[in-house]
Amino acid sequence: MGDRAHLLSKDISLNTFVEDLVGVVQSEELTQIVLVGHSFGGVPISGVADRLPDRIAHLVYLDAVVVENGKSAFSYYPQAEAEARIKAAEKATNGLAVPVPQALPAVWGLGKEGDPDYEWARRCLSPHPLRTYTTPLALRAPVGNGLSRTYVHATQPSYPLLEASRQLVRSWSGWRWVDLATPHDSMITHPDDVVGVLMAL
Repeated sequence: MGDRAHLLSKDISLNTFVEDLVGVVQSEELTQIVLVGHSFGGVPISGVADRLPDRIAHLVYLDAVVVENGKSAFSYYPQAEAEARIKAAEKATNGLAVPVPQALPAVWGLGKEGDPDYEWARRCLSPHPLRTYTTPLALRAPVGNGLSRTYVHATQPSYPLLEASRQLVRSWSGWRWVDLATPHDSMITHPDDVVGVLMAL
């Protein structure tokens, strides 16, 4: 939620995230953009591509969740992980939002408690609206809407949570695939490598 964390409410769904991004693109009159979605961010950028294909030059799914029309993010998460997040949200916020984890997952690559990247990320995190995970993505066209698109797989280590999304992308044609020898939060831990991928598009 970032700077909108104070607006957390039961009305926020995946559609809110898509509409927020669409609003930024339209209000800033952006064109020929490279739209990057990291992790869960892969879901809303598919929605934006479906609505504003004429504004987008390339889609980049940076170690991201990818879902099909009519499916939610939790449709592609391991069942145990989805259930754990639902239970955590129920316990912490009566089902409103998934709380920030007490310990950041090692697969993110941010080190341990006390490390600068770890502490910075923890300060920036806020509870994640549960309905964004459970709302089906509504698309009129196939994922990517015919745009140029790249999936970046962070391989060291590979995030098990994203395996179903990676398998889905590999089953489709028309995608560029990049293996990046970084952890999941590569934009924090290896920013130069991520910039290199983007500049090579």
